[in-house]
Amino acid sequence: MKKVRIGYLGVGPRAQGIIECYCMHPQVEFVAFADIAENRAADVAAAFNKNHGGNVKAYTSYEAMMKEAKMDALLIAMDPNAQVDYAVDAMSRGIHVMTEVPAAYTIDQCYKLVSAVRKNGVKYQLGEQARYWNFFKHWRKMAENGDFGKIYYAEGEYLHFEPVWDLLRDKKTNFAVHPKCREDLDDPRYVKSWRYYTFLEPIFYMPHELSPLLSVTGGRISKVSCIGTKQGSYLESSYDACDLQTALMYNTNDTIFSLRAGFSVPYGPKAHTGAHWYQIKGTKATVETCRSTLDTMKKYTAGGEWQSMDWGTADPDEPEFIRNATHGGADYYPISYFIDAIINDTDPPLDVYKAVETAAPAILAAESARKGGILLDVPDFRL
Repeated sequence: MKKVRIGYLGVGPRAQGIIECYCMHPQVEFVAFADIAENRAADVAAAFNKNHGGNVKAYTSYEAMMKEAKMDALLIAMDPNAQVDYAVDAMSRGIHVMTEVPAAYTIDQCYKLVSAVRKNGVKYQLGEQARYWNFFKHWRKMAENGDFGKIYYAEGEYLHFEPVWDLLRDKKTNFAVHPKCREDLDDPRYVKSWRYYTFLEPIFYMPHELSPLLSVTGGRISKVSCIGTKQGSYLESSYDACDLQTALMYNTNDTIFSLRAGFSVPYGPKAHTGAHWYQIKGTKATVETCRSTLDTMKKYTAGGEWQSMDWGTADPDEPEFIRNATHGGADYYPISYFIDAIINDTDPPLDVYKAVETAAPAILAAESARKGGILLDVPDFRL
């Protein structure tokens, strides 16, 4: 059985769960881990080799890993503002790439990703997993069967409050730091992390809503407008984040999208989906996920009544190891589709075009909010 040799750049706190998901695939072989944090790659490699009998090498830089390790594919899980340059470089070497959400922070980066895939003929996939939740499978089937009628509205939110985020990075060790007070934010030993800057304009983190919703509605976002609360959190005055941003978007299938995001004020979790909430309205049916932990997923059919639906996030028909994967049983799917695309020379479900079609609307939404909510056009990266 052919094995896909994989390198992993950025083995941070989420790495262990992702590594275990990859190891579930029979055609995966890890060959290298790299991380700038002190001893982290070495520790992760040592644990992997002990638990899985591998021979993974550890590196403290991308350049050293690329010089020595022989790989077919690279998983990049690092600062989203920097990952595009690494992805483009790896693809120029003929290496397939999967990156984490968001795919890009600028429109120029979106074009760079598309150009690299076109030029080098490699596979690129965004590691967005919410689109693989079980209820979205049901919604896509409803759309395919015409059960929604004409879908005219899609709504999503990502309101994910944590008392302490990893907003800083230690300059000496490169490990994440969770600030406990205002003084930590100004401590000269630390620099602000990618998460700090992303959460200043939370609408940047909308791919987890756009990716799954677009998988149901079809089309791409062509216009966007956005507004938000003032810069500076109402909960913690020392934090410069905007507490909430809301975007109105229009897609090429004549569907209106309403999307909101916030990370700096408390908001209770929902059953099944945690910080996420979704709704789709059509001329024949409406569906939505739970609004709280006291709620159920629901479907309304025109002429009928609301029904509670037992959809959930994990597919009950899948093997146990997939159902038990992180993020509600969704994390295995991006891996499986990525590896299958490489082996079978097919396009992954969330290819480079769909990836930038989740990133660009969020990028322009942030720009719109800075400019008072003006309407902006989203470029078509397929031209």
